[in-house]
Amino acid sequence: MRRLTPPSLTALIFTVLMSAVLWPSAGAAAPELLAAGDYARAFESATTAGDPLTATQAAVAAALYGATSGNSASGSADQGLWLERAVSSGRAAVQAAPQSARAHLELGTALCLQAGRGGFTLGAYRLSRACRAEYERSLALDAGLSEARAALARWHSGAWARAGLIGGGDPATARRLAAQALREAPQNVRVVVQVATAYLELRATSAARTLLERSLALSPQDAQDRDLQAGARATLAGLR
Repeated sequence: MRRLTPPSLTALIFTVLMSAVLWPSAGAAAPELLAAGDYARAFESATTAGDPLTATQAAVAAALYGATSGNSASGSADQGLWLERAVSSGRAAVQAAPQSARAHLELGTALCLQAGRGGFTLGAYRLSRACRAEYERSLALDAGLSEARAALARWHSGAWARAGLIGGGDPATARRLAAQALREAPQNVRVVVQVATAYLELRATSAARTLLERSLALSPQDAQDRDLQAGARATLAGLR
């Protein structure tokens, strides 16, 4: 058997390193697919790689925007399936990393979306309460996570808009959380759109319009930001 000479060994190492760069593992590809807007493939890749957090984010995005960025959201049955996947992956993410504020935030979002499909039922009410608990847990773990603060503001505004005091939402709390989140992250598309939506639910239409317009002037960081901006543009068109 021929022994590897130093040049041959160098070439072998180079080939291995280049293979890792050109053909990344499924785990490495999942965040990239998510950022690019290939939500269905991102979910599959993250699930295969044992990355439940990215899988949750991808499933939520697929439920909201369709399997790929720029497409309209899937039909009701498909959306329900994606939300089931999102909740399942979210629970796995929290179980794997119970001290992760981001994991609790993503699970909360999945639960809130599932609650929204349930209408005015006891099951939907319980899901909504579970969503709120996840958002609050997220902030308890990381008080600087502005996206969680904006999401909790949106929970209060939405609960108030749907059911008033019975829903458990507090408009004053929604305004306080929204204002703080906006101060902390004025360049974050997700935060700005969440706060704008909260203001719409609180019937502060002028403030909401200003924020929606601001969100369109921000530089999107990934496909989800672009999809949010597309939604903001459509909402603005309906306000005019």
